[in-house]
Amino acid sequence: MEVPQALKDVKRIVVLGDSITQAGEYVTDVECWLVAQGIEVEVISLGLGSETATDLTEEENEWHLRRHRFGRPFISERLERVLQTTRPDLLIACYGMNDGSSLPPDAGGTKRFGNSCTALREAVLRAGARRVVICSPPIHDSKKPGEIGTTDENLGRYTEWLLGKRAEGWDVVDIHTPMRADLEAGRAKDPAFALAHDGVHPGREGHWIMARELLEQAFGAELDGMEKAEDFFAENGGAIRKLVGDRRAVLFSAYMTKIGHQRPGVAGHPNAKPGPSIEEATAKAADLTREIRALLGR
Repeated sequence: MEVPQALKDVKRIVVLGDSITQAGEYVTDVECWLVAQGIEVEVISLGLGSETATDLTEEENEWHLRRHRFGRPFISERLERVLQTTRPDLLIACYGMNDGSSLPPDAGGTKRFGNSCTALREAVLRAGARRVVICSPPIHDSKKPGEIGTTDENLGRYTEWLLGKRAEGWDVVDIHTPMRADLEAGRAKDPAFALAHDGVHPGREGHWIMARELLEQAFGAELDGMEKAEDFFAENGGAIRKLVGDRRAVLFSAYMTKIGHQRPGVAGHPNAKPGPSIEEATAKAADLTREIRALLGR
């Protein structure tokens, strides 16, 4: 197919976010669509667990430090290195979950989140990216059906703020509102229905909603009622999706090692096992791409 206007001259996409993006199922789904369309774009997904868009105060970070023995990292600490190392044409960012559980539940907290998103967007554009897409945060899936807790109230405010920036020319993909609608529709049929059983981390269904909204809103994809990434392919959908996920994972490990960060337990932290070099990972990614093309018959 012809490359969509939204992806013209885009050779590299970088995705930033928190643990939901580090898990990366929605990124894999998006990448599967690109593969199915024959659009050759490199995707580097660099989400980092526990990360916030906002620089927290020591007091705001104290609970996380006490419970997990490390404070939440902030994207501001590594953003310049990410941009210098990856040089994205298009950057997608999805933050808010950790900000929403850490910042005050008031207009001041929303303003700080908004200022952080503004600073991130401006830094990416200064670095030469053609486009920045900011996603509204996923929902916080309360364990009590029908209840919207403090964190999700914050996430709702962040969503409203981000959607308001569309009038100023921002590319904003609304994930929060469709995700809330799908959750409520599921619970209307089954009160125990959940998209994220721990409240925070969506399963495959929740990640698919995120991917669906990104594809439709950011790239103009016509998904025609498809319900999972495997549906993009006439055959071998499961095997192709696995290879796409494997490719994402090897590039993640290499780039995170090169960039460095302050979150223990993830390649790139001084005390974590390092990943391969970028050169090694790029070669492995090329091997995986050849396997994908073989399954596609290309």
